[in-house]
Amino acid sequence: MVDLIESAAEAAGYPVNVFRRYDLMRRWHLVEHVSFDRIVDPRDGDRLHHSEWSARRMAEALADTIVTAAARPA
Repeated sequence: MVDLIESAAEAAGYPVNVFRRYDLMRRWHLVEHVSFDRIVDPRDGDRLHHSEWSARRMAEALADTIVTAAARPA
């Protein structure tokens, strides 16, 4: 999925900053050793929705991405 989004962004013909959600979640699990039980809402029987912890971390990462992009020279 990440590769498909990246390909679409490159094909757009102008700079597109794609927030890499799945890469972030993979890093939480593989690098930070966060369990899927913490990432996924424990009340979700289908295990598709983020927990409050991961939604907060996602918002923090997105905010950091926006701040970094805004600080770049035009």
